[in-house]
Amino acid sequence: MSFGKQWAFILPAATAVLLMLALVLAGAYSAADEKGLHRVYAHRSLSGWGVENGQVVDIQYNMATTGPFPGWYYGLPLIACTALFITVVYWTLRRTALAARPTAPELFDVDTAIRSLRTRFVMAVSSAALGFQIAGVGAVTGVALLNANLEPVPTVDLYGVPSTIEIEPGYTLAILLILVSLAIAVATVTLLVRAVATALKVVSATRSIENQVVPQATL
Repeated sequence: MSFGKQWAFILPAATAVLLMLALVLAGAYSAADEKGLHRVYAHRSLSGWGVENGQVVDIQYNMATTGPFPGWYYGLPLIACTALFITVVYWTLRRTALAARPTAPELFDVDTAIRSLRTRFVMAVSSAALGFQIAGVGAVTGVALLNANLEPVPTVDLYGVPSTIEIEPGYTLAILLILVSLAIAVATVTLLVRAVATALKVVSATRSIENQVVPQATL
Protein backbone atom coordinates (compact mmCIF):
# COMPACT_ATOMS: atom_id res chain seq x y z
CA MET A 1 0.00 0.00 0.00
CA SER A 2 2.91 2.34 -0.70
CA PHE A 3 1.44 4.00 -3.81
CA GLY A 4 0.12 7.06 -2.04
CA LYS A 5 0.94 9.78 0.45
CA GLN A 6 0.83 8.93 4.13
CA TRP A 7 -1.90 11.47 4.92
CA ALA A 8 -4.11 9.80 2.33
CA PHE A 9 -4.07 6.60 4.39
CA ILE A 10 -4.49 8.38 7.70
CA LEU A 11 -7.62 10.27 6.62
CA PRO A 12 -9.98 7.29 6.10
CA ALA A 13 -8.52 5.40 9.06
CA ALA A 14 -9.01 8.38 11.37
CA THR A 15 -12.49 8.96 9.95
CA ALA A 16 -13.46 5.35 10.61
CA VAL A 17 -12.16 5.48 14.18
CA LEU A 18 -13.97 8.77 14.79
CA LEU A 19 -17.20 7.34 13.40
CA MET A 20 -17.07 4.24 15.58
CA LEU A 21 -16.21 6.26 18.69
CA ALA A 22 -19.12 8.60 17.98
CA LEU A 23 -21.48 5.64 17.58
CA VAL A 24 -20.28 4.08 20.83
CA LEU A 25 -20.74 7.40 22.64
CA ALA A 26 -24.21 7.86 21.16
CA GLY A 27 -25.10 4.31 22.11
CA ALA A 28 -24.02 4.92 25.69
CA TYR A 29 -26.32 7.95 25.92
CA SER A 30 -29.26 6.35 24.13
CA ALA A 31 -32.41 5.11 25.80
CA ALA A 32 -34.93 2.41 24.99
CA ASP A 33 -38.20 3.37 23.34
CA GLU A 34 -41.59 1.76 23.93
CA LYS A 35 -40.45 -1.28 21.93
CA GLY A 36 -37.28 -1.67 23.97
CA LEU A 37 -35.03 -0.50 21.14
CA HIS A 38 -32.19 1.89 21.95
CA ARG A 39 -32.90 4.58 19.36
CA VAL A 40 -34.09 7.60 21.36
CA TYR A 41 -32.52 10.17 23.68
CA ALA A 42 -33.92 10.63 27.19
CA HIS A 43 -34.10 14.07 28.76
CA ARG A 44 -35.94 16.01 31.44
CA SER A 45 -39.21 17.55 30.28
CA LEU A 46 -41.82 19.79 31.82
CA SER A 47 -44.95 17.74 32.53
CA GLY A 48 -47.23 20.25 34.25
CA TRP A 49 -47.74 23.06 36.73
CA GLY A 50 -50.40 24.85 38.67
CA VAL A 51 -51.48 28.45 39.14
CA GLU A 52 -52.35 29.91 42.53
CA ASN A 53 -53.07 33.57 43.24
CA GLY A 54 -51.75 34.51 39.82
CA GLN A 55 -48.45 32.72 40.35
CA VAL A 56 -47.05 29.53 38.90
CA VAL A 57 -46.75 26.78 41.50
CA ASP A 58 -46.18 23.05 41.71
CA ILE A 59 -43.94 22.75 38.66
CA GLN A 60 -43.50 19.09 37.73
CA TYR A 61 -40.98 17.38 35.51
CA ASN A 62 -40.62 13.89 34.14
CA MET A 63 -38.40 12.03 31.71
CA ALA A 64 -39.24 12.28 28.02
CA THR A 65 -37.57 10.96 24.90
CA THR A 66 -36.78 12.40 21.50
CA GLY A 67 -35.65 10.68 18.36
CA PRO A 68 -34.52 9.32 16.08
CA PHE A 69 -31.20 9.06 17.89
CA PRO A 70 -28.21 6.95 16.76
CA GLY A 71 -28.28 4.57 19.72
CA TRP A 72 -27.28 0.93 19.77
CA TYR A 73 -30.16 -0.02 17.47
CA TYR A 74 -28.52 1.92 14.64
CA GLY A 75 -24.98 2.11 15.98
CA LEU A 76 -24.08 -1.58 16.22
CA PRO A 77 -24.94 -2.35 12.56
CA LEU A 78 -23.08 0.78 11.46
CA ILE A 79 -20.01 -0.18 13.49
CA ALA A 80 -20.02 -3.65 11.93
CA CYS A 81 -20.45 -2.21 8.42
CA THR A 82 -17.65 0.30 9.03
CA ALA A 83 -15.26 -2.45 10.13
CA LEU A 84 -16.18 -4.50 7.06
CA PHE A 85 -15.78 -1.45 4.83
CA ILE A 86 -12.28 -0.73 6.14
CA THR A 87 -11.35 -4.38 5.56
CA VAL A 88 -12.49 -4.13 1.94
CA VAL A 89 -10.55 -0.89 1.47
CA TYR A 90 -7.39 -2.49 2.90
CA TRP A 91 -7.80 -5.52 0.63
CA THR A 92 -8.27 -3.27 -2.41
CA LEU A 93 -5.16 -1.24 -1.61
CA ARG A 94 -3.12 -4.37 -0.98
CA ARG A 95 -4.24 -5.89 -4.27
CA THR A 96 -3.29 -2.69 -6.10
CA ALA A 97 0.15 -2.62 -4.50
CA LEU A 98 0.94 -6.32 -5.04
CA ALA A 99 -0.29 -6.62 -8.63
CA ALA A 100 2.31 -7.83 -11.11
CA ARG A 101 4.46 -5.24 -12.88
CA PRO A 102 4.48 -4.92 -16.70
CA THR A 103 7.13 -7.01 -18.40
CA ALA A 104 8.53 -4.00 -20.26
CA PRO A 105 10.74 -1.80 -17.99
CA GLU A 106 9.85 1.33 -19.98
CA LEU A 107 6.26 0.96 -18.75
CA PHE A 108 7.20 1.03 -15.07
CA ASP A 109 6.69 4.79 -14.71
CA VAL A 110 3.24 4.66 -16.26
CA ASP A 111 2.36 1.62 -14.14
CA THR A 112 3.44 3.44 -10.99
CA ALA A 113 1.35 6.44 -11.96
CA ILE A 114 -1.72 4.26 -12.52
CA ARG A 115 -1.28 2.52 -9.17
CA SER A 116 -0.90 5.88 -7.43
CA LEU A 117 -4.05 7.19 -9.09
CA ARG A 118 -6.00 4.07 -8.16
CA THR A 119 -4.81 4.37 -4.57
CA ARG A 120 -5.83 8.03 -4.51
CA PHE A 121 -9.24 7.10 -5.92
CA VAL A 122 -9.84 4.42 -3.27
CA MET A 123 -8.78 6.80 -0.51
CA ALA A 124 -11.03 9.59 -1.77
CA VAL A 125 -14.09 7.37 -2.19
CA SER A 126 -13.62 5.63 1.16
CA SER A 127 -13.07 8.92 2.99
CA ALA A 128 -16.16 10.40 1.33
CA ALA A 129 -18.30 7.38 2.23
CA LEU A 130 -17.19 7.51 5.86
CA GLY A 131 -17.56 11.28 5.90
CA PHE A 132 -21.17 11.04 4.76
CA GLN A 133 -21.85 8.59 7.58
CA ILE A 134 -20.32 10.95 10.13
CA ALA A 135 -22.29 13.87 8.71
CA GLY A 136 -25.52 11.89 8.87
CA VAL A 137 -24.92 10.64 12.41
CA GLY A 138 -23.91 14.12 13.53
CA ALA A 139 -26.93 15.80 11.95
CA VAL A 140 -29.41 13.30 13.42
CA THR A 141 -27.76 13.59 16.83
CA GLY A 142 -27.74 17.38 16.62
CA VAL A 143 -31.44 17.60 15.80
CA ALA A 144 -32.33 15.24 18.66
CA LEU A 145 -30.21 17.24 21.12
CA LEU A 146 -31.66 20.48 19.79
CA ASN A 147 -35.18 19.29 20.58
CA ALA A 148 -34.10 17.93 23.96
CA ASN A 149 -32.62 21.29 24.98
CA LEU A 150 -35.75 23.33 24.29
CA GLU A 151 -37.86 23.53 27.44
CA PRO A 152 -41.36 25.03 27.82
CA VAL A 153 -41.76 27.88 30.30
CA PRO A 154 -44.67 27.59 32.76
CA THR A 155 -47.20 30.40 32.39
CA VAL A 156 -50.16 31.62 34.40
CA ASP A 157 -52.30 31.21 31.29
CA LEU A 158 -53.16 27.53 31.54
CA TYR A 159 -54.93 27.60 28.19
CA GLY A 160 -52.17 29.32 26.27
CA VAL A 161 -49.22 27.79 24.48
CA PRO A 162 -46.13 28.15 26.67
CA SER A 163 -43.02 29.68 25.20
CA THR A 164 -39.72 27.81 25.21
CA ILE A 165 -36.23 28.60 26.40
CA GLU A 166 -32.91 27.17 25.30
CA ILE A 167 -31.03 25.06 27.83
CA GLU A 168 -27.36 25.91 27.62
CA PRO A 169 -24.80 24.79 26.79
CA GLY A 170 -26.65 21.85 25.23
CA TYR A 171 -28.63 23.97 22.78
CA THR A 172 -25.56 25.76 21.41
CA LEU A 173 -23.58 22.53 21.22
CA ALA A 174 -26.41 20.93 19.25
CA ILE A 175 -26.36 23.79 16.73
CA LEU A 176 -22.58 23.52 16.43
CA LEU A 177 -22.89 19.78 15.84
CA ILE A 178 -25.39 20.35 13.04
CA LEU A 179 -23.18 23.01 11.43
CA VAL A 180 -20.09 20.81 11.66
CA SER A 181 -22.06 17.95 10.09
CA LEU A 182 -23.05 20.19 7.19
CA ALA A 183 -19.41 21.24 6.75
CA ILE A 184 -18.33 17.59 6.69
CA ALA A 185 -21.01 16.84 4.09
CA VAL A 186 -19.68 19.64 1.88
CA ALA A 187 -16.13 18.32 2.31
CA THR A 188 -17.22 14.83 1.30
CA VAL A 189 -18.81 16.19 -1.86
CA THR A 190 -15.44 17.78 -2.66
CA LEU A 191 -13.76 14.42 -2.12
CA LEU A 192 -16.23 12.76 -4.48
CA VAL A 193 -15.49 15.34 -7.16
CA ARG A 194 -11.78 14.65 -6.74
CA ALA A 195 -12.47 10.92 -6.92
CA VAL A 196 -14.28 11.34 -10.24
CA ALA A 197 -11.39 13.42 -11.60
CA THR A 198 -8.93 10.76 -10.44
CA ALA A 199 -10.99 8.02 -12.08
CA LEU A 200 -10.83 9.88 -15.38
CA LYS A 201 -7.05 10.13 -15.02
CA VAL A 202 -6.85 6.38 -14.37
CA VAL A 203 -8.81 5.69 -17.55
CA SER A 204 -6.56 8.01 -19.53
CA ALA A 205 -3.37 6.48 -18.11
CA THR A 206 -4.66 2.95 -18.74
CA ARG A 207 -5.37 3.78 -22.38
CA SER A 208 -1.89 5.27 -22.65
CA ILE A 209 -0.21 2.10 -21.42
CA GLU A 210 -2.41 -0.01 -23.69
CA ASN A 211 -1.40 2.10 -26.68
CA GLN A 212 2.24 1.54 -25.81
CA VAL A 213 1.82 -2.20 -25.38
CA VAL A 214 -0.06 -2.83 -28.64
CA PRO A 215 2.67 -1.53 -31.00
CA GLN A 216 5.29 -3.57 -29.11
CA ALA A 217 3.15 -6.69 -29.44
CA THR A 218 2.80 -6.02 -33.17
CA LEU A 219 6.54 -5.74 -33.58
